[in-house]
Amino acid sequence: MKVHRTFGWIQNPASTDNLRNVVGIFLKDSDINNNLILKKIPFLIEHNLVADKKIFMDYITLLSQKDIEISYNDLKGKGGDRQTAKCSGIAQAVIEAQKFITIDNQKIKKPYCDDWTADGFLRWAISIGFLVYNKDTDKCKISQSGIAFVLAKTAQESNQILGKAYLSYPPTVRILSLLKENKHMTKFEIGSQLGFIGEAGFTTIPQNLWAASYVNEQDPKLKNKIRSDEEGSSDKYARMICSWLCNIGWVIKVPKQVYEIYGNQKITCEIGQSYMITLQGLNNLNCANGASKHKQVSKIVFFEMLATKASNANYIRLRRAYIIKYITNKYRSIKEIQEYLNNKNLNENHTTIEDDITGLIQIGLNIQCRDKTYKLNDTIVNLEIPIQTYLISKDNIDLIKDRVRSKLKKLNHKYLVLIDLAFGGKNSNREFEIQTIDLFTNELLYQGKRLGDTRKPDSVIYYNTNGVIIDNKAYSEGYSLPRSQVDEMIRYIQENNDRNISRNPNQWWSEFPASVKSFNYLFISSLFKGNFKERLKEIYESTKINGAVINIENLLYLAEQIKTHKISYPETFKLFNINNEVVISSN
Repeated sequence: MKVHRTFGWIQNPASTDNLRNVVGIFLKDSDINNNLILKKIPFLIEHNLVADKKIFMDYITLLSQKDIEISYNDLKGKGGDRQTAKCSGIAQAVIEAQKFITIDNQKIKKPYCDDWTADGFLRWAISIGFLVYNKDTDKCKISQSGIAFVLAKTAQESNQILGKAYLSYPPTVRILSLLKENKHMTKFEIGSQLGFIGEAGFTTIPQNLWAASYVNEQDPKLKNKIRSDEEGSSDKYARMICSWLCNIGWVIKVPKQVYEIYGNQKITCEIGQSYMITLQGLNNLNCANGASKHKQVSKIVFFEMLATKASNANYIRLRRAYIIKYITNKYRSIKEIQEYLNNKNLNENHTTIEDDITGLIQIGLNIQCRDKTYKLNDTIVNLEIPIQTYLISKDNIDLIKDRVRSKLKKLNHKYLVLIDLAFGGKNSNREFEIQTIDLFTNELLYQGKRLGDTRKPDSVIYYNTNGVIIDNKAYSEGYSLPRSQVDEMIRYIQENNDRNISRNPNQWWSEFPASVKSFNYLFISSLFKGNFKERLKEIYESTKINGAVINIENLLYLAEQIKTHKISYPETFKLFNINNEVVISSN
């Protein structure tokens, strides 16, 4: 029975006490195991806090066995409303929630967590080797290191066991290496160098964009929300892993004063989620890399770790898994890797392979480069390649990325993430906006800002006397420019023309300086379909302002041609003035 689970990247759990509780489920006669059998499960049953009493009675029998092996679903439990769902999994039962409930007229901490929280701790335990997961049976059991962790008598002993486990987790090694090299880094600086570039599962908020948003926000509640919540996926991974390392003394959290430029604004602010490596961390990093007398630590790499939110994740994982296998302990050239992949029915260009190798380094693998050849010096465990690889093939987004990637000589390949986001659907809109304005302002050096709030355009950009109102639309099947969006753009154009505070008190148009006299608009999406040309004409007829649409592939070609000076800035505004779709030659 093959079940799809995603192990390898963890964003949320941080409590090592709860980690120990989850691992201790599996060790018969441990304090955790005994407490579950004798107290916790009976308490939950007695007070009608479980989804199914009979199942939980069966769990008591299961937990009393000598060699405990439990299915993942029985551990994680079922979904449901986090506030009202009853306990439905064993891992839920060993983790207290943060909220309080009233039982027998007493206010106590809710004695179980939701399934999402339980899943996070299970994935953490599996990813660092405390639990062993069987893909064929979808069951978990405890490992020898897990047993040692549960039986540790002192905090020092527990931290030593945790530290050794963390060294088997590649992203930990990556972060320690970055901190060794750069001394003091924010979560954004770490996140920008963690994971696979140009991929939706590894986004990072540009630090200057974050700093501008934070410094300029006047509302204390929104300012606090920016400080605590505004981060990309890789930034979250960086923050979480650093918190683990802080708990064992390998890293310390030290606020960092940063100096950024965003548009014409010079920004100074303090970022609290910033980190430095300690001497203990440096010494243990040497252990991970096998320096001096230390034996190198094997790295745990699950197949699922090699891609996360990519549209065709299994194909990408397969390609990267084969690269890992092929370059282990032997130097290989890009051409040799390409031929090897071709023999596996994976046809890839050199640039894709080079980006993959960069990504493998950025997840924490020890890959050495010598004379344009590459060798993996790590011993990898848990990496299993699916047998039915013939079922895995490229999808349309892969093909677009292949096309674009090979044409980008000057443009940073991290902006390939825009392809994933553009096709990612409405849930990707926010990150699509952020990465788009990053492209225009940080990479292409337009002035501008993401606005992205109610009754504001997504972004504005300008250069000299020309300004553009931008609307991002992430759609998996393409965008037809419906009439509602036409009306919205007409309203933005009219507000910009009138600049009447009574019409819109937020005065978003003030982001354009007085020197900007000529305006256009631009819709950006995955691709355009339907009657969008007629819709553009309607906008012109209502406003006498010209605009354009551009799909994400052509936007990246445009960016490349700006970077290579084949298209000038004045010429870009002419392209945004055609009331049609912008099409850029990829040559």
